[in-house]
Amino acid sequence: MTVTSWLLLGALLQGLACLLFGPAAMLPSAAVLLYRLADHLLMAAGLTRNRYLDGVIPTKYGAQIPRPDGSFGSAPAAESLVVFHLGARVNHPLGMLGPGGKALGEWSDRMIADMTANRDKYGLLGTSHWAKQDAAAGNEVLTLFYMRDYEGLHRFAHDATHMDGVRWWTRIVASHPHIAIYHETYLVPRGQWENIYINCHPTGLGEAWFPVHAGDKAAEPAREYVRPAVDARTGALRSASKRLQLGWLEEREKEGNALYDQTFTDKRTPGVPRSKFGCRTCRARRVKCDETPGACRRCLDTGRTCDGYDVHRLAPKRLLRLPRTVAQGFRWAMTVDERRSFAFFQHHTVPTFLEFFDSALWQQLVLQMSQGDPAVYHAAVALSAIHQDAEAQGMPLAADLPRAAPGRAAGFAQEQLGRAFRLLARRPASADPQLRGATLLCCLLFVLADFLRGQYDAAFAHLQSGLRILQELQADRDLVAPTPRQASIERCLVVALAHLDVLSAHFGVGGPVLCLDTLEAALPALPDPGPAEPEPFRSVHGARQAFDPVLSAVFRFQAPCMGMPDDEIARNYHTILPGQLRVWSHLARFGQSFLPFYRDCYATLPSKEQRSVDIMHLQFRCLTLANKTCVLGRNQAALAAFSPDFQVIVSLAEALLRKFPDRPTFSLEAGIIPPLYHTAISCSDYRVRWRAVQLLRSWPHREGPFDSNWVAALVEEALRIELVNLGAHSPGVHDWDDALSREAILQEIEERQQGMDPEMLSALGREEGMFPLGLVESVKCSSNWSCIRAFRIFTSRVADAEWSENDLD
Repeated sequence: MTVTSWLLLGALLQGLACLLFGPAAMLPSAAVLLYRLADHLLMAAGLTRNRYLDGVIPTKYGAQIPRPDGSFGSAPAAESLVVFHLGARVNHPLGMLGPGGKALGEWSDRMIADMTANRDKYGLLGTSHWAKQDAAAGNEVLTLFYMRDYEGLHRFAHDATHMDGVRWWTRIVASHPHIAIYHETYLVPRGQWENIYINCHPTGLGEAWFPVHAGDKAAEPAREYVRPAVDARTGALRSASKRLQLGWLEEREKEGNALYDQTFTDKRTPGVPRSKFGCRTCRARRVKCDETPGACRRCLDTGRTCDGYDVHRLAPKRLLRLPRTVAQGFRWAMTVDERRSFAFFQHHTVPTFLEFFDSALWQQLVLQMSQGDPAVYHAAVALSAIHQDAEAQGMPLAADLPRAAPGRAAGFAQEQLGRAFRLLARRPASADPQLRGATLLCCLLFVLADFLRGQYDAAFAHLQSGLRILQELQADRDLVAPTPRQASIERCLVVALAHLDVLSAHFGVGGPVLCLDTLEAALPALPDPGPAEPEPFRSVHGARQAFDPVLSAVFRFQAPCMGMPDDEIARNYHTILPGQLRVWSHLARFGQSFLPFYRDCYATLPSKEQRSVDIMHLQFRCLTLANKTCVLGRNQAALAAFSPDFQVIVSLAEALLRKFPDRPTFSLEAGIIPPLYHTAISCSDYRVRWRAVQLLRSWPHREGPFDSNWVAALVEEALRIELVNLGAHSPGVHDWDDALSREAILQEIEERQQGMDPEMLSALGREEGMFPLGLVESVKCSSNWSCIRAFRIFTSRVADAEWSENDLD
């Protein structure tokens, strides 16, 4: 159907509405039409802003391929490229609404999304979408792809997504002869292409994104993407003869030079409203920017360094205002987006990190160094943007899945992380005494930002880099034997990195590196064991200081045992038993000082310190239980004897959450996730395990590398597999009450899995055996995660179907 046909159909429907409802049926259409007409008349008269000019680059510019470092050379068309045309036409009376049109569009969108999500793999630079207008029905569309080389295009053509599309086409082509598809490929050598854009929105090659490196490539810098737009008013890009290096065109072009010089001056076109997306320098100075592509002329003419343009800007929102007293403490200019993000960091992210335990790291060090070091400042801004975006989405599962395009917050955060990295890379040999501290603090902020985004490989790489610096400085020894030269405010940064090192034991990256429990005088806060009864701790800080070496000892022993086959446990028991006894020694010594403190001093503590003590008590009980059960393997009869202990863990967690209504979404320290995971994967009582799962689901948050959503998904799937294999009429299951019946639990789990994020479902493909392990399939170290090993050994136990009546008690 043509556009005229659709207009006639609309008029007919409007006429029928008037016949049925009278003239009043015309009021909605008349009101909308009147509003739009008035709006456009006001814009045409110059009384309101011309929205059609939003995003226009009001000058003459060209698109050139940048160098790997993001700079542009003087030679035009310096590299070859591939232009690929992909078109489709539906030769049907209904046009794109005809049979197969919807599926054709879906397959096209799926292939474009896959290519965009893997633009580096396939060498995709940009796309441009067009609808053909020479046919009245508007039933033909064309997409232009700009590619680095033909190898990337050929690689995509033979990858899974495109081949699935080809199989779909072969199935329907015989029954849908009205659907036509075509493509054209042009391999354009260097120096044989040119372009020019005047007062245009970014389009064509000008709309592409080019990957560049920030800094020295040998140091494996972060990747960024830049637009190819450059000023074409002067130099080699001013004329076609120079862009193509064709001397015979130059004489003809001289005839138009006078007209060109009168038209394209350095001044902006009169009547064009200035964009709010000027360069960073002009925006910080609060002056109008001429927005010259590449570098602002207003900055260059005044001798300033143009700091470039932000590719990503945050959505306009009314957020916390940065206090003037803090804003005056910075020695550099700040953009509006950065001020908003830093306000969120100061007034929300920092208090969030202090919910579990007090720390001079967040109370003093981070804010002080953010005002004194621009690298720390940009890293803090990036973490804030990621944290705010995650909270706005309800703290979803942190999975690094391919997406069609990064959101505003993600792009803004990546730019800020890149700035922080470049600022650190510029001063590798600096004599600044604060450089080591700034580098370590940036390292910590990078780690936390990567954890929030689900980029575990990058997070642990940053963490290990920071730990190597600590070892070089021998700063880890100050954790257990503080020296007068070590200031406590610096020690808190070492404590934070060491704690994340302890938690990394469960994530297959070779940690912990520092091994606090093996250092000399590993428990300085504990009294020397002897015949006299040890003294209780005197403060929460003292207990917390003594707890990390204990946590390190247990995690170093427990992590390798999780998921270890029974025959391997039996074969290595002569080495496992001494390690288990050593951990018992650490736990016993800590308990002798902690339990009296918990019993006698708890009631006198402030509510926040009570919460901190509750967390340590929960973890201490779970670590003690884990040391008993982690070597039992698949011995269900032995595990069943510990069901009352697991029930105590869940009850303690429930009590903690009842006293903790305003819960943080992100914490550096471990809290309830490891205890609840161990209960939900090891306990033999389904009711206790389901209570642990419900607690994890009730509080979506992160604790260092631990993600409550991921852990809940893993243990839910383990429980689902076990209940499905158990059977509907197994003894002990049908006697449960309705809320905890086998059918009710299975129904809730399956409904939750069916309601997952469509992007996650698409990434997993919902293939058999892929859920939930497919969520972290892209993480290189995930196969060595202790929770995944335990999940696999658990499912193998279910597959063996070696059940007894004790399993159901």
